[in-house]
Amino acid sequence: MKMEVNSYEDIITLASINGVKTVSFFQEYSLPRNDFSMTELQTLLDSEYRDSDASIGIIDGGISDDNAFLKPFIIAREEYVNKAYQNPKHATFIASTIQYGNMLNNITVATSYRFKFVDIVAIPNSDKDYGLTDSISEDDLMEIIEEVMEKYSGSTKIWNMSLGIENKPCDGTMSDLGVFLDYIQDKYHVQIFVSSGNINVLPLRNWPPQSGIGEHDRLISPADSVRAVTVGSVALFDSDNSIVKSNEPSPFSRRGPGANYVVKPDIVDYGGNLSTSYIINGLGVKGMDPYGNIIEGNGTSYSNPRSLQKYASIYDEMVDPDLLLAKAMLIHSARMKSRELLDERPDNIKYYGFGIPSENIQDILQCSEDNVTLVFKQKISQGSHLEMYDFPYPKSLIKNNKYIGEIGMTLAYLPPLDPKYGQEYCRTNIDVSFGTYSYLQNGKIDYKGQVPLEAKWDEKFEAARVENGFKWSPIKSYYRKLRKGIKIGDGWKLRIDLTARNGMYVPSQEFVLIITIRDSNGNDIYSEIVNGLRERGYITNNIETKYQVRQRQ
Repeated sequence: MKMEVNSYEDIITLASINGVKTVSFFQEYSLPRNDFSMTELQTLLDSEYRDSDASIGIIDGGISDDNAFLKPFIIAREEYVNKAYQNPKHATFIASTIQYGNMLNNITVATSYRFKFVDIVAIPNSDKDYGLTDSISEDDLMEIIEEVMEKYSGSTKIWNMSLGIENKPCDGTMSDLGVFLDYIQDKYHVQIFVSSGNINVLPLRNWPPQSGIGEHDRLISPADSVRAVTVGSVALFDSDNSIVKSNEPSPFSRRGPGANYVVKPDIVDYGGNLSTSYIINGLGVKGMDPYGNIIEGNGTSYSNPRSLQKYASIYDEMVDPDLLLAKAMLIHSARMKSRELLDERPDNIKYYGFGIPSENIQDILQCSEDNVTLVFKQKISQGSHLEMYDFPYPKSLIKNNKYIGEIGMTLAYLPPLDPKYGQEYCRTNIDVSFGTYSYLQNGKIDYKGQVPLEAKWDEKFEAARVENGFKWSPIKSYYRKLRKGIKIGDGWKLRIDLTARNGMYVPSQEFVLIITIRDSNGNDIYSEIVNGLRERGYITNNIETKYQVRQRQ
């Protein structure tokens, strides 16, 4: 039975009635306050777009053929659901978010991309008001995914899965579907994006979170997938009586961490908001219905394709596309954009992940003069470490005999995984430390890691390092603003170490390390660092992008 309520107190009263077993929240769609006419919409959609070479797979309920704005971009389709049980509302909204989401929500970007779609109709209708309903078992879904990857993974490397299993909240061990998605991504060399899941049982979460909510809002399977990029939701719009304000975690968005304190969600994006009386009008994000009309929706299902679109745009711009590098760049952008947010309250990482990536892809791919971003893509062997001494810290960032500036680092790698070890699922750990050193009178070197703050952890602090220091996590991100400065030494050193669990032998491990150094005063530190590296014999190359190729034409 569906009922409309005006307040949370009404819900408590309703729940107390004898015979009422559960009270849950209905996902809702509605027309936006300021709708477009179809003529205006066509004009907007005919504006400047860059047609991408990349294709995106959507495993969902199917994209509508009745939506003229999306149909031309569907290059392949596989149907695993009888037409009588198909409902294209959800997948159509997702595809429209990827293709036109910025424009529909009045988000300004320098470049808009249009992608091709591989449409996998795998999830049957569950809305009784729409038509016949059915469900799909986890085993059947796994079989479909593997069959699809066998056919399409060679040409389609990026996949959207905005679904979750409500009765499987993530705790200390990996879910079966999470493990399966990790296996799929390793075997077929693809990148899957999954939503963190929606809270569908009241109460929804306030911000800051109300006391006593407990584990009510923990993310659900398969959001614990280590290889996947898991996306939570923040509010785009707010009002005087909205539950949360703009850029705060959406009241329905589930939070981390994942198994063994792996950061999940990885990132967040815009997925909607609600009023305190649980009304969506004007507070959701806009997308398209099966017929090309603009509607509003709420859910991590719609924040997920927003972040996927940014990732696909990064991947498409690379002359030599690289899945791991694109992932590292996306997360690094989120961390640098959200640096103050995560610094002011460390617990925020459970809700925001590493933050909200930049809307403008060129901001992620290009450096301005007052900052420099260095990308290291290498392999490290077990039993060895990598070091770079005498790193050319810019002279512009030395004031009153102290180093100043901002430093952010993101490390991404693909550790071997083994589900039979439970919480020790990730089998290797790569650490990075960036800091200052001085030569002592006895000839030894005194080194202090500055980013992260600790240079060395004792074994007795293992539990704390797992929970708070990203140990065994395949994505690590650190940031420090040198507000008071740190005493100048003889130089800076970068060090990378590899550790394997329980004597496991790993011949080598690939990683991507991204370091950004920024001068808040706007000085040209880019030239200082690049020239300093070349003077020390290091070979530096810009990441080759299609944007640069176009600029040279």
